[in-house]
Amino acid sequence: MKGLGYIFSFLVLIILGYNVFLWTITFDKANLDNLHNGEVEIIGHGGVGFSSLFPFKFFPSNSYGSLFKALNEYEVDGVEVDVHITKDDKFVLFHDSELSPKTNLSGCAGSQVLSELTETKYELGFPFDLFQSERIIGLEELIDSLYLREEFPALHLDIRNWNACNTPQENTVFEQRMATSLVQFLRKKQVPEEKLLIISLSQTFLMHLKEQNNPYPVSFEIVGRENEFLQWAIEYGVESVTVKPRLLSKELSKKAHDAGLKVITFGAKSKSGNKKLLELNPDAIQTDNIPALKDLMGY
Repeated sequence: MKGLGYIFSFLVLIILGYNVFLWTITFDKANLDNLHNGEVEIIGHGGVGFSSLFPFKFFPSNSYGSLFKALNEYEVDGVEVDVHITKDDKFVLFHDSELSPKTNLSGCAGSQVLSELTETKYELGFPFDLFQSERIIGLEELIDSLYLREEFPALHLDIRNWNACNTPQENTVFEQRMATSLVQFLRKKQVPEEKLLIISLSQTFLMHLKEQNNPYPVSFEIVGRENEFLQWAIEYGVESVTVKPRLLSKELSKKAHDAGLKVITFGAKSKSGNKKLLELNPDAIQTDNIPALKDLMGY
């Protein structure tokens, strides 16, 4: 019993010490140099972020529970979701390329019909499945739910414009089909243009959007050769760029801002990680730790 008491006391000291450490991490938003006059749009990354043990988060990303916890409890400005097109030309929310790591299905989301996917529960393993029974949801289901809110939030669509189960030749057709279907779907749903952002790392996909006279704002995701691709984004005429954290710098943000482009970055599971992102002068952060980012911004 005495040994257990020592262990408990040790754990308490660790938790207290960690909380004191977090308290020392601060950020002065007066130092932010962005297009939002020192404010940052807080976007839930797949909702409240990926499931994790510390901090403990049991919701799967892109699930209804995760997205609406971010919107209702944390009151974020909006949410980011990962979008695949299904075999029957519907849109489904799922992060990974293949289904097997997080469900009992095999193959890819793009090779299934929507009805089968939305009947499928997430399987994240122990201990997460003790707390969650979420299922895969479709983009239309999410949009319909967002319309029930007093105000439609910002919605970032991270487009999965390839199917890992396809050949490269098949994906060429797949990508064009997805661009055409997406614009038609969003117009049919009358999603507010000022609330939506389509994000893609594919130049080809973005060109297909132009062919469809896409009316929605677009963000080009930069995953390498940052200066070269920033110049391409400026010439294409996107509204923003989404930049991997390891590639983003104050200098790149300034170049984008000078061209009138907003800067979005993502990730950051810790308070210190969110602080590092803020120091790069973004206009929006798709964060995996909403409370930490809100605390740093004084919201």
